[in-house]
Amino acid sequence: MGCVSQVFVWTMITLLSVFTIAVGLFFVTDGLSGRDTLATGPAGTFTAEDKTCGRGGCALKGVFTSDDGTIIRHGVDLRDAVRVRSGAPLPPPIEAVRLDTGADRPTAYTADYSWQWAVVKGVGFAVLGPVSSIALAVGTRRHQARAFAAHGHGHGHGH
Repeated sequence: MGCVSQVFVWTMITLLSVFTIAVGLFFVTDGLSGRDTLATGPAGTFTAEDKTCGRGGCALKGVFTSDDGTIIRHGVDLRDAVRVRSGAPLPPPIEAVRLDTGADRPTAYTADYSWQWAVVKGVGFAVLGPVSSIALAVGTRRHQARAFAAHGHGHGHGH
């Protein structure tokens, strides 16, 4: 394996680790934010105005209005345990949601939002990514050592 190929392989292995840790931290942060919001965020009603659909269903965006009417936020993302299908109409207003008032992007959570699942996904990404990278690194080192030995350069010290 040439020098440029080695640099590319090791760079990709490193980037895999960094990327999966970042994704994991995003999920963990989102889950913990949801937990905190469900405990302390202002309660109100979410009215869906738009949906963005992907493979896992549709994400809703709309308006949050607090129960006492003092907070009205537009462009709020809804985190809900139930996904809306792409062909389905927008749901009626959803009551008993809580607003994350500290979020850069306003987010409302329904009472059945599974913050635990978001944390578990995050930890999975943050752990499995680096473990996969280590496995790839070990496999790459073994391959390099065999290739080095096969070319008569010694006993496979991986240089």
